[in-house]
Amino acid sequence: MTIDDIIKQAEEKNTQENYQSAFELYSKAIEVLANDPNLYSARGVVLFHLDKKEESLQDMNKAVELEPEYSYRYSSRAYIKASLRMTEDAIADYKKCTELDPSDSIAWNNMGLLEDQLGWNKKAEKTFQKADSLDKVLKESGISAQKEPETASEEASPPLTKNRVIKNVFTKKETFKEFISFVKSGFKIKND
Repeated sequence: MTIDDIIKQAEEKNTQENYQSAFELYSKAIEVLANDPNLYSARGVVLFHLDKKEESLQDMNKAVELEPEYSYRYSSRAYIKASLRMTEDAIADYKKCTELDPSDSIAWNNMGLLEDQLGWNKKAEKTFQKADSLDKVLKESGISAQKEPETASEEASPPLTKNRVIKNVFTKKETFKEFISFVKSGFKIKND
């Protein structure tokens, strides 16, 4: 079995939410490609799903160390830090992410949520305004904040699970907006 086969299997196991197998396969791949930040990041996500958040953070730290100029590395690590209640550290990572990619409206939104959580209301309001203005500019330019599926097979969505819904709240602009609306409505579900 080649390293590409191992990585492909790890990705498939992750998609199937077979996280323990995905972890084992990503670990095998890391033995061969010890300096691949994508493998550490992917294994970090798997560890997060296995509720091994401290280990997940270690992998995210390694991904940042290996690729310090890639904004997504900081955003991913911030998400893990926030789940560990390392709120100010998570905000620092979102700030670094937005320095590297000022147009990342999701990172701006997530940072605003954390600022709001700490009671930094004015700062959070400015951060949310920045996120909203970026989203508006993207829409006016005909650019979606979300990647469009490239093939018909990508359009078929896997079934929603609790973990997938949580992930979507923090990675998909529309789901995030629905969540915020839900919170602002006092946790009432709108009936269409």
